[in-house]
Amino acid sequence: MSIRVRFAPSPTGHLHIGGVRTALFNWLFARHHGGKFILRIEDTDLERHVEGAEAEMLAGFRWLGMEWDEGPDIGGPKGPYRCTERLPRYEAALKRLVEAGLAYPCFCTAEELEAERDAALRKGVAPRYSGRCRHLSESERQARLAAGVPHTWRLAVVPGQTLTVSDQVRGRIEFKSDDLGDFVIVKTNGIPTYNFQVVVDDAQMEITHVIRGEEHLSNTPRQLLVYQALGYPVPVFAHLPQVLNEQKKKLSKRDPNVQPVDAYRQQGYLPEALVNFLALLGWSPGDETEILSLSELCQRFDLDRVGVSGAVFDPQKLHWMANQYFKSADLARVVDLVADRLSQRGVALPEGCGRDWLAGVVELYQEQLACADEFVDLAAGFFTSRVTLDDEAKEVLADLKARDVVRRYLELVEADAEPWTVEASKARFRRIQQELGVRGRGLYMPVRAALTGTVHGPDLQKTIALLPRGWVQTRLANALG
Repeated sequence: MSIRVRFAPSPTGHLHIGGVRTALFNWLFARHHGGKFILRIEDTDLERHVEGAEAEMLAGFRWLGMEWDEGPDIGGPKGPYRCTERLPRYEAALKRLVEAGLAYPCFCTAEELEAERDAALRKGVAPRYSGRCRHLSESERQARLAAGVPHTWRLAVVPGQTLTVSDQVRGRIEFKSDDLGDFVIVKTNGIPTYNFQVVVDDAQMEITHVIRGEEHLSNTPRQLLVYQALGYPVPVFAHLPQVLNEQKKKLSKRDPNVQPVDAYRQQGYLPEALVNFLALLGWSPGDETEILSLSELCQRFDLDRVGVSGAVFDPQKLHWMANQYFKSADLARVVDLVADRLSQRGVALPEGCGRDWLAGVVELYQEQLACADEFVDLAAGFFTSRVTLDDEAKEVLADLKARDVVRRYLELVEADAEPWTVEASKARFRRIQQELGVRGRGLYMPVRAALTGTVHGPDLQKTIALLPRGWVQTRLANALG
């Protein structure tokens, strides 16, 4: 069997991290088995449609390295790949059901349906449609249709059925058709409901495996009934565990610790880090390995190692993993990301400083970065002529001996005509050590505090050599003042 899987997002907002995890599992499954990954845009929710959302989604997937074999932008043999372009196909499927007596028009108003629901709840039973319009005579149906009475279309559910699915993650699951009632498959505006549309699309696109989030498990029995009514072969189902927050509750799109994919891209995360992190949300490679390249994930991924329990989105784990990738990345690539982020945040390089200078500054911080955005704040002192002393720096510079070190370093800078280099800075410190008899923290920390405003930071000699000479003089003088 040739594997065909799909991811079908709705362009009603940003590409959420939970959806990306589902898409990734589909993509990895297809690549592992040499199958096809199809991207389909479910754009039938016209009221919530967001302009530009589809383009953002496509860009996000490409940034992550997840190319598709068929989709709305590249086409394919089973298109079209936008649901609004497939409306005639849903109409044809509905016609088949109506002609077979398996679907009927429902003329119940919203108020009538709400009254039915309230009555069921008062009795303590699960609400489901009573089926009143199912029992209308054919002549009455036709009269109402001819009169243009607003209506939906419902599937005529056969009672007394046990619906069974062998879920690849959860095992055998049973549903009772009597718990469902006759459900709507086409709305009053002629747009199909999700449970009808998705079956028609998946069947006609020959999807072999439906891999999706656990929240869709409740949709499965209705979809099984649609497959049955239309005579379509049923695909293999696999319902993935939910992505949870740190409190082990369902992850919300509004969770402040979780951002849309495009936000991670803009902040300068490496996409392979995000892919690696998401792959481990609910799937295990079978050993203690945590850092896995895209090719390794494709090689090792399969559904037999997907768990049932919810997977916790741990922001600290993401930060750790992003740092593992960032600190080992090629410097030129990191510089590109940093330069882009500086531009986005309106931060200019000091006058006379170019890419080579920026690469030197980036190299000072690369080991501790998880994304390019962090560099902008950590290295802020390299992009402004003045710094503010923190409390620790003030405490250091309150000492008279410390101020003597700073004063002498400033004098040597002003008198020195040597090139502005690391070696020249080291020579200044050696001279101060000989003249003032200070060493270690007493020698270096006062200068660091005066130049950077803090007593912590990257290599001091490289920091001094990368700061513009005029800035160094100004900061040392200000610290003494």
